[in-house]
Amino acid sequence: MSEHERFGLVSRRDLLNIAAVGASALVTSGVSYAASAAPKKFTQKQAHYQPIPKSGQRCQTCALWQPPTDCQQVEGPVSPAGWCILYVRKS
Repeated sequence: MSEHERFGLVSRRDLLNIAAVGASALVTSGVSYAASAAPKKFTQKQAHYQPIPKSGQRCQTCALWQPPTDCQQVEGPVSPAGWCILYVRKS
């Protein structure tokens, strides 16, 4: 009986293999978490986007507006004069 078997020791090779598998699992779970944590935007249709203002509300006065033609929550280019149901007045 070898010393490793007698004392339940793990060989250096086994330890390195275990560490590599564990590191791979952590990286994989981190990548999948980052992908799932990425914010998903609404389509213009889902947000009921229209390129004209509604009741004085317009994209460029919305808290979600990102000049010159982007929105934090709606996909694609949006007009500064546009509007959608996600409108939130800037404070």
